[in-house]
Order: sequence, then C-alpha cells, then structure tokens
Amino acid sequence: MFKKLFLGTTQIDFKDIGPRFYKIFVIEMIIFGAILIASIFGVFSLNLSVDFTGGTTYQLDTEYSDNDITDVLGNSILEVSRYQTFENSNTLIFRAVESSQENETEFLNYLGNKFEIPTGEIDFQRVGPTFGQDITEKGIRALVIFLTIIALLISLRYEYRYSLIALIALLHDLLLTFSIYVLIGLEITPSTVIALLTILGYSLYDTVILFDKLSDSQKVFKLNNLNKDVLNKTFNEVLMRSINTSLTSAIPIISIIVIGNYLGIEGNLADFAIPLLIGIVSGTYSSIFVTVPFLSKIIKTK
Repeated sequence: MFKKLFLGTTQIDFKDIGPRFYKIFVIEMIIFGAILIASIFGVFSLNLSVDFTGGTTYQLDTEYSDNDITDVLGNSILEVSRYQTFENSNTLIFRAVESSQENETEFLNYLGNKFEIPTGEIDFQRVGPTFGQDITEKGIRALVIFLTIIALLISLRYEYRYSLIALIALLHDLLLTFSIYVLIGLEITPSTVIALLTILGYSLYDTVILFDKLSDSQKVFKLNNLNKDVLNKTFNEVLMRSINTSLTSAIPIISIIVIGNYLGIEGNLADFAIPLLIGIVSGTYSSIFVTVPFLSKIIKTK
C-alpha cells in the first residue's frame, strides 16, 4: 500500500466513497456549529489573552515550587487569570486582569518579596484590550479581501463551482482549528490570529494543486466535463504528494514547538506554531476528504 501511495498507483474509487465522506463532513459541520453556538452563549469559554481582554503580565526568572504558584494564584491583591511555566527553565509568567495602577504596583512588589528578587528584574507589561481588538478587526478585513480575491481567481482559472468547494474546505479548516482551541482551552493571542490567516494558504495549496491536476487531466483526455475516471486517476496521483507536502511542512513546526518548550522560549513561537500545525494537518485532510464529496456531485459518470 505504501509503495503504491509513493508511486501514485493506488486504485481508490473516490467517486464511490464520496457519499461517505459527505456524511462525515455533514456530521463534522454539525459538531463545529454546536461548539461555535455554545461558545457564543458562554457554555464554552474562549481563553483569550490579555491582548484581547486587557490586563498585565509579569515575567520573572526564579526558582519556585508548586506551593509558590498556589500562593500567587490565591493572592488578595490582583486576580491572576493564568500562569505559564516552561520545562528546563526557571521562567515563570503570570497574567492578571486589568486593575488600577496602585494594585498592579502592589502586586509587582508582592512578587518581588515572594520570590526574593528585585522588582526591576520582573518584566512587567500593561496591555489594553484595544490592541487585540485592532488585530482581530484587521485580520477579519484581510480574511474577507483574501477570500473574495481567491474566489474570483479560482472561478476565472477553473469554474465558479471549484471556488465554492475551495471556500467550503477553508471554512472546514477554520472551524476545526477554532473547535480544538475551544475544547482544549488553548490561549488565543494575536499570534494565533495571524497563524489562522496563514493556515488559509496551506489549506488552499493542496486544493488548488488538485484543481490544476484535474484541469490538466481533462485536457489530456480531451474531455469537456469532469468524469469518474478523471477524478479517480487524479486523486490517486496527488494523494501521496499531499501527504508528503504536509509531512515536510509539519516536521519543522513540531521541532519549533518541542525545541522552544525545551529551551523555555516557547511563548509566541507556540502561539504561532500550534495553529499552523493544526491547519496543515486539517488542510491536507480537507483537500481530499472534503473536496472529494463535492466534486463527486458535479461530475458526469460514465
């Protein structure tokens, strides 16, 4: 099987299994929709960073114990929303909700006394919620412009139905990433928003490659319309290519996450790398298993 995948000589009948993929897609979208609605009504809470909610961050390098962290979380000066530690590092980060300058200064002094380090060695940052909102607004604007241009280009290069299929695959990848973040409780930062926009490129790459290969196959067989034989031949040829592309992209991203965590510098690296990894895997999946059922519905069977 692996040899056939490598050579592109598999004989999978994608037209036949298309309806099964379509049922899976419908179930997925129902689940994603339920998670989205639940998050809107507060059943699931989004773990937004201080860039979106506003607040302060305190980063320090010191030896600490679990009891020290418990004491800080239970302090009566400032509400600590979350903390972050790193393997093989003494770096400790506390994120607190927005408060008065007096409380923030008092909490800074509290940390200095608690861990017996000068307050000047504690990296203190105050962030307003407008920063995250600005990033989100610009991200949404870029997303709308991007999707509009992509839909027009695919429609002009191939046909309008292909552009709709590509947008459906993109929607699937975005909702899947969002659902994972909500269910696991991963923190959403501006880097996450930027990574989500980057995901769109990965998601589209395999899909457009597939469309281009389908177009070439139609020219080779001198066909005006897509049919079952062309669909099966093309998908079997590009299946391993899609898998290899994803593997070569995913390996360095996994390395960034692992090495960054080991060195204690994961921070923004992880915020960017984790959604990228999810997007690459999801993009590969959707380019085959989401695209197939919709293409199956528009082809002419011999």
